[in-house]
Amino acid sequence: MAGNGRGTSEETAALADKAGDIERQDDTVDDRDESTVTFLNGKSGGNEKDSKVLIGKEYHEKSCLTKDELAQFENDPFWKRLRLALFALFWVAWILMLLSAIIIILLAPRCPHRAKMSWWQQDVIYKVDVAAFLDSNEDGHGDLEGVFAKLDYFSQIGVKTLWLTPMFPTSHSFDRSDATDFMAIDERFGNVDQLRRLAKQMNKIGMHLIIDLVPNHSSKNHSWFQKSVKREGDFANYYVWQSGKENATGAPPNSWKNHKGESAWTYNEERKQFYLHQLDTDQPDLNYHDAKLKEEMAEIIRFWLAAGVDGIHISHPKYLVECPGFMEDHSTTFFNGTFRLLSEWRDIFDSVAEKTSRPRLLITDADGDLTKAVNYYGFDGKDGAHVVISQQLQQLNDKTTAMDISAWVTTWDRDVPHGRQKAWALGSGDTSRIATRMGSQRNTRVDLMNMMQMLLPGTPILYYGDEIGMEDITKSELDSAGKSSEWPFARSRSPMQWTGQSNAGFSKANTSMLYLPVHSNYPSINVETEFADGRGVSHLEFLAELTKLRNKESFLFGDIYTIATSDTVLAFVREAHGFEGFLVVINFGTGAETISFNRNNPNLVPAKATVQLTTPNLQASDLQKDNVVTTQIHLEAGRGVVLKWPGKEQKRLID
Repeated sequence: MAGNGRGTSEETAALADKAGDIERQDDTVDDRDESTVTFLNGKSGGNEKDSKVLIGKEYHEKSCLTKDELAQFENDPFWKRLRLALFALFWVAWILMLLSAIIIILLAPRCPHRAKMSWWQQDVIYKVDVAAFLDSNEDGHGDLEGVFAKLDYFSQIGVKTLWLTPMFPTSHSFDRSDATDFMAIDERFGNVDQLRRLAKQMNKIGMHLIIDLVPNHSSKNHSWFQKSVKREGDFANYYVWQSGKENATGAPPNSWKNHKGESAWTYNEERKQFYLHQLDTDQPDLNYHDAKLKEEMAEIIRFWLAAGVDGIHISHPKYLVECPGFMEDHSTTFFNGTFRLLSEWRDIFDSVAEKTSRPRLLITDADGDLTKAVNYYGFDGKDGAHVVISQQLQQLNDKTTAMDISAWVTTWDRDVPHGRQKAWALGSGDTSRIATRMGSQRNTRVDLMNMMQMLLPGTPILYYGDEIGMEDITKSELDSAGKSSEWPFARSRSPMQWTGQSNAGFSKANTSMLYLPVHSNYPSINVETEFADGRGVSHLEFLAELTKLRNKESFLFGDIYTIATSDTVLAFVREAHGFEGFLVVINFGTGAETISFNRNNPNLVPAKATVQLTTPNLQASDLQKDNVVTTQIHLEAGRGVVLKWPGKEQKRLID
């Protein structure tokens, strides 16, 4: 027994020594080994009866806390306080972060509101006289294929919307406004399928197409009128017919006058009645008091919208509806029925737009009394035209003062209902070209006029050829071409001047075949020359810069503040809340001017500004690029400049 005890003790000691050796092993042993030795029934070195080596898992199990031990920690006051403190600290930190985020949102500069705009509010509209634009088939007349061939030209100058002048078959009146068929295109210009193709391609490349409709009257040769003369069915009342005074054949129903100041009535022998014509004798007025005629015209509008056009321009709107009683003391223009008719047509445009998910435009002219023309926008609580074009700028000539222009701009801006889109047109086929009206200063004033028109509030409408400074053809040029009868209507409708080559690049036909002669100055005034290298910034290149500048928010939807400085200097501020502000200064005079803006308008114009754009004839030394002091701006004759400053967070206070 004693021997066995000694043997056991010796074995135990050996095991202990071996364990020590294991602990002293070199670094080749994995230091993660958690094996150990536990002595049972005493300490090592004693006479223990037994010993046990605990390796790995058994050791860990021995060292873990029991549930009772964990419960003791859980209920310990110290750990309770610590847990509560950490929980409270978490929620305090979370609330502080939330408050910080709210404060940052409230105090940080806000992104300015950018108005949602339709395409006709953003685009520059280019009015194309199809007959004069480009002849694709060598017959001497421009056509739809010619317009199609020049789509790249419009992208070069920043134009996205085309407005085509009337193309209906006519009795060959020069202005082509007396249609013989409202649902067809004169074969000289093409056909409806070609129009559809043009509209489709323009839509594909982000452009828009407007056509011209003259719904006030038709040609005497229209089948409707022929049937109306014979009193055939519904056509009997398609036109305005009246018997003479006391049924007399020589005495008109009343004393109404047409636009020439002559009687607005002509007697028809076959029908034994007078028909109304507020424009020309060969253009009888349609009767919009007749329900059948109104539906007929509504179908015509739907037809062209279905053909793919984005908008329709209504010409001569003031004549549309007459006083039904034909009373002597009633005007034949701006009758309330006209405004209601436009609202009915607007419903058609809106309906088509909703069905096709494509906004459609109803646009017309503010010819005549502007205080009445504003009713084109809407009447009796119903919307009318989307856009109304002011024709006041077509009165501009070399005698017009900056004060005159300022008054026109201020009046139209004041009269147009808030939120409605204005439009400005410097030229048309019914007036002399702007370059001709500017007289001897035409070369410099082309850029000034384009600067003014492009940067006024509203949609600018550019008449073909005005971008390169085309001028009226003269009566002698018409006489030489055997077109004397077309004077003065043809003066601003001569062929587009594309190049300095034969027929100005308008047509390859024999010159004698051209529908009108090309202006004699085409070798020097043409598109090709304008884009030529080495000649400095041309009218066309300057126009392209203006169309880019017009895309700035302040020009698209900002307010305008006109500043009357003198008879020769026009200045106006364009500014939208939160966006860059701009000062446009144009010297129409023949002498230099020094103008103070900040001194007289401290809340409107800042003390310093930066040059954004100048007319090509303004030298770099005339104005410093940065930090222009607005208390003293010196501007030479025939020059224009656009200054800018950063947008302000708060709206300016305007006295």
